[in-house]
Amino acid sequence: MSSDLVIVGGGILGLWAAKYAADAGLSVILVDYKLCGRGGSNGVLGALAPHLPDSNNEKKQFQWRALDELPALIGKLEVATGLVTGYGQTGRLMPIRVEGFANRMQRCVAGASEHWQMKQRQYRFEQVDVQGFEDWINPAMAPMGLAYDTLSARAAPRLLTAALKASLEGTVEIIEDFVYGQFLEEAGLVMSRCGTRSIKTDRVILAAGYETYGLVKELTRQDLGHGIKGHSALFRLPGVADLPALYDNGVYVVPHGDGTVAVGSNSQKDWHSADEVDEDQCSGFIERARELCPRLKNAQLLERWAGVRPRSFAKEPIVGALGDSERVHVLTGGFKISFGIAHRLAQALVERLTWAEQQISLPASYEVAYHLADARKDGRGVWGSNR
Repeated sequence: MSSDLVIVGGGILGLWAAKYAADAGLSVILVDYKLCGRGGSNGVLGALAPHLPDSNNEKKQFQWRALDELPALIGKLEVATGLVTGYGQTGRLMPIRVEGFANRMQRCVAGASEHWQMKQRQYRFEQVDVQGFEDWINPAMAPMGLAYDTLSARAAPRLLTAALKASLEGTVEIIEDFVYGQFLEEAGLVMSRCGTRSIKTDRVILAAGYETYGLVKELTRQDLGHGIKGHSALFRLPGVADLPALYDNGVYVVPHGDGTVAVGSNSQKDWHSADEVDEDQCSGFIERARELCPRLKNAQLLERWAGVRPRSFAKEPIVGALGDSERVHVLTGGFKISFGIAHRLAQALVERLTWAEQQISLPASYEVAYHLADARKDGRGVWGSNR
């Protein structure tokens, strides 16, 4: 068994990387220790929200452009596979409750007119009245009106990963229940952890979510990040599919196209089981979501979900080669924004792997070298302090 490239991890980043690599003509094998699209990519929330446009920098521009590209990309994906992804660019509403946010909102209005002129279309950020949304958002929570942006979108994570996996049929070999052990660089062999299975390959992409940090630490002796556990919940609530998502003080309410509404989420630094649901962790943001959106109070609760997302200590995605040989590459996400930028991160890395003309420039803080330097500065080596 052999290929030009082995991708370790079948989450949102690994699937996009496999698609771009196969489209570029590489032979690709994608391995996952369980089933593709599980782990942190198996959630229910699906909020694709932009950074606020009150200021501009290369990281914000990267994300805004990624969100602008998604309608066309996902449209092609749905046509090619015949599957729906639950994608919709339905916008986002945020209550304006304090003078400070009202002032920031005005800067966002001006910033969007300047910075949100994208390839697909011009996006808006504006102040709107609660009237017209009073049956969707609690008017008492928006005494100064609502901030509304048209760049925000939603997708159903499970449907999107399923469509990406289906798009790889016939072009990428997918091996599930393959527990990655190591890459023997001189021999060009990817070995399973038990040592009984091997794949001959030239290069490897480590895209195993938060577990990527452990794999990188084995190779570099540097600690670049850890997993943050999050919870979300799914409710049955028909008739709201085309309404904007709601966001207030860390809580999202995201209507989906199948008659469900997802709410979330929280961030739990200390955890023992990656997918075990802690009802106490869920109860707080569910109550806040019901206060924000009173229609949820009588909605049927369908599911509580828990999973672990990658978060680097530098709070940025990590993309690029480990070492001068450029045979081992890292592709791990940006905590809460991974679904919205995964395709762009993957495309940028595949362009480097294939020595193609660079269409996408990565922010400097996404580069592997930046994260390694940050780890050395903070003493996060094997013999340093782990925070």
